[in-house]
Amino acid sequence: MTSPFDATAALRAMTSTASGGRSSPIRDAAFEAVRQMVGTAMSKGPDAVVAAVGEVQAYAEGLWASVRATPAFALGTKPAGCAKGCGWCCHQRVGATVTEVFYVAQSLRSRPDGGPLIERLKAWNSGRPCVFLIDNACAIYDVRPMKCRGVYQVDVRWCMSTFAKLDAPLFGPAPSPDFQQQPKDVFDGAVFGLAHPLHMAGRDCPGVDFVPALKAVIDRPDAASAWWRGETVFPAEVRLHDWFPPVTKAGKGKLRKRR
Repeated sequence: MTSPFDATAALRAMTSTASGGRSSPIRDAAFEAVRQMVGTAMSKGPDAVVAAVGEVQAYAEGLWASVRATPAFALGTKPAGCAKGCGWCCHQRVGATVTEVFYVAQSLRSRPDGGPLIERLKAWNSGRPCVFLIDNACAIYDVRPMKCRGVYQVDVRWCMSTFAKLDAPLFGPAPSPDFQQQPKDVFDGAVFGLAHPLHMAGRDCPGVDFVPALKAVIDRPDAASAWWRGETVFPAEVRLHDWFPPVTKAGKGKLRKRR
């Protein structure tokens, strides 16, 4: 069974003051549900594990929608400044699980507008903003990584100065670093739920730098199967070593959550 989550649970999560560094009920609900989804898919092989990413995205978005609909959220949370056309958060490195990378690669190879996007990716060398930020909008918004989905900042001027390294307008008060914690909890819980069962089974499932990792496998439709067999499909330089410790023995890895 997945952790129960409803408006009452959301209210408790949003008003709790005794965090003590522990995970929130929202994050726990997302983590537990996603962990079970991926665990079920693992018995069916790599194709099912990659396909589960789409199911996880739908689940996490649904959970986030249920949180947004609660009176606790509407009355107790500062509104986000995020909107289409505001792409300042896309000027930073984005971490993703390897299964998310395989899922996005598969999507790009199959979608009608995938060809130009793949060529754009192949031409990318380094730097920011994200290669998929086109006309200040995400060209892969429907399949974007979990880490992108959880960013809801209150003040776009803060994003402009922090992510894009531009001088924020001088009018009004200083840019605020405040953000909405609830979507971060939902999608952080989901991203670690994606990796946890694989990690605990002894499969190499690191966090990776999304864009260069995607470029490394975009021309390899067999990449997920090769990874499942234990082959190295991502260059060492795209691995994010602060996400999870390396797997040393099947079933013995310990998950360390990245803050």
